[in-house]
Amino acid sequence: MILRQIIMLCICATTFAQTYESGKIVDSISVSGMTDETFALYLPKSFDPNIVSPVVFVFDPGAEGKRGITQFIKASETYGYILVCSNNTKNGPYDRNFEITNRLFEFVFANFKIKQNEVYLSGFSGGSRLASAIAVLTDQIAGVIGCGAGFSLEQSHIPTTQRFVYAGVCGNRDMNYQEMIRAKGYLQKLNFTNTLITYDGTHSWTPSDQILKAFDWLEIQLHIKEVKVKETSEIYKSYQKMYNLALKAEREEDLLVAVENYERTLTTYNSFYRLDSIKNKLTEIHNSKAYKNVLKSVSKAFDKENELTKMFTKRLFEDYKNPDKINVKWWQKELSKLEKFEDEDIEMKKMLERLRFQIFAIAHSMNNPNLYTSNEKQKELTYLIRKLVYPEFK
Repeated sequence: MILRQIIMLCICATTFAQTYESGKIVDSISVSGMTDETFALYLPKSFDPNIVSPVVFVFDPGAEGKRGITQFIKASETYGYILVCSNNTKNGPYDRNFEITNRLFEFVFANFKIKQNEVYLSGFSGGSRLASAIAVLTDQIAGVIGCGAGFSLEQSHIPTTQRFVYAGVCGNRDMNYQEMIRAKGYLQKLNFTNTLITYDGTHSWTPSDQILKAFDWLEIQLHIKEVKVKETSEIYKSYQKMYNLALKAEREEDLLVAVENYERTLTTYNSFYRLDSIKNKLTEIHNSKAYKNVLKSVSKAFDKENELTKMFTKRLFEDYKNPDKINVKWWQKELSKLEKFEDEDIEMKKMLERLRFQIFAIAHSMNNPNLYTSNEKQKELTYLIRKLVYPEFK
């Protein structure tokens, strides 16, 4: 199944848009003609149904529209985005999600005045993969904000020559942290306009202040592409905000975040200002012993994470195929060995959090009927593994 091209309908029914109160999440709006399909909606307080507006379609992996919209409200109020999140798209077959999204697009574009060159997609985890897949297949999207996951495993869903910009956002204790770093490297090789915003966090919906950082960056990209004109004062304010984040991280000796923000400041604003001081600052940090030590620690943690992930994942799938033959003592022994990493450096501790959640998430996904057909013994197995990883799990 191929996702249909997005048709931006301008025969907008403003009376429909006027039906809903702005500044408030409205949940469970029926998609016309599909009584079992609904979406959550947020109209910013500045919303005017008679004026074209930018829009963000959000995809929550559990099909919870209200939850998906909540973290975007700050960005919506700052830049005037309409927020839409389906209550039906969720982790599962792409064809099903594409069909639901097609109907949602048609309904929203028919009932709201949408800026055709300011349509954005976002999502968390599996919702992030869905967002990027839709952007790739349609090539009619201005940008994607990928939260906590990169791209679909389907080759045809991976960006190549498309024109959208990509802002990745991910916690450094998220199980997909390494994946997001690799995605950034892949896009850079393609000269794809992109950035990666990292923060101290786990695999959960991205905090609103981090979402806003992504939109701050996206708004400057609109100016660079001459889609939206920004005042000189707006650009300078945005530059100062990003630069100050780098300074703050450097003062706090969080060199990874400092370098990330200095580099983003440099690549985003080098066409506006002379930034030799930032170039010099980056050279200084890169050559420092402290930064080199951090990189060594990160590399060591990544290598150990990859090694352990491979081992546990292989064993989990073997046991899933033959749940009657599971060796519980093996799991207990190997999981107990992980405790030693609690006493190592901070990067190993982050690695441990990512690894544990990865094992838990794979076992949890095996209970998803859209992904697996599990018998009772297999369900018992996945529960046992989750309980062994997190004893507090119920």
